Amino acid sequence: MRFRVRVPAATRVTVTITVTLAAVTLLLGGCSRAPAERLEEWYGSGGEEQIRKLNEDAGRVNEVSMRTIDVQGPACQDLLARTAEAEKLDPIPDEAAQRYWKEALGGFRRGAGECADGAAKKDGSQASRGITAVQTEGLPKLVSTVSMIKAGLAHK
Repeated sequence: MRFRVRVPAATRVTVTITVTLAAVTLLLGGCSRAPAERLEEWYGSGGEEQIRKLNEDAGRVNEVSMRTIDVQGPACQDLLARTAEAEKLDPIPDEAAQRYWKEALGGFRRGAGECADGAAKKDGSQASRGITAVQTEGLPKLVSTVSMIKAGLAHK
């Protein structure tokens, strides 16, 4: 014995859409990764290497801060190029770490740019201001970025 129930067309469409949306939500929810997993993926797919290289280049700028302008200029140009590479990375999937990362890159870009420009013009005070910006704006924010990433990865 079969029963037939007549359901208005509008109700059938609503039921179909609701069931479809529920299925899509369930599938997407089941496929999403935890924040720590997304952070680990970012870190392992180039983030760690960029952080290491930025730290090396910024450290070199710091080391040559008391040397002659002809040594400072190339160090600042290298940091400026490295910063441009790092800016091409996907955003860090951790809001706080991304904020510090963006600030670190901005400090490196401004400081290394001013230093390189000053070195090209043989303007020692401009080069020195740029180095100071790398030391006071870029490096501390990079340290904060690393701290936030370590904290995020610890939650895995």
